[in-house]
Amino acid sequence: MNDILAAIPGEGFSLLQIQPAHLRILMSLSLHHRDPFDHLLMAQAQAEHAAFLSEDGQMDHYPIKRIRCS
Repeated sequence: MNDILAAIPGEGFSLLQIQPAHLRILMSLSLHHRDPFDHLLMAQAQAEHAAFLSEDGQMDHYPIKRIRCS
């Protein structure tokens, strides 16, 4: 775990803490997708105006910018 945490800044990433704005959006999301962790990630992406990388077609039901990946 320490190796992963140490590598994050060097790869140009940063950790994103859960914020109240993320939770407000999370509570408003519909339940097309049943995975609660994916819901949290989608809420964070929406709040941060960030793209969400996923191949999951259920993400099409949500107001997020999604980049398909496989």
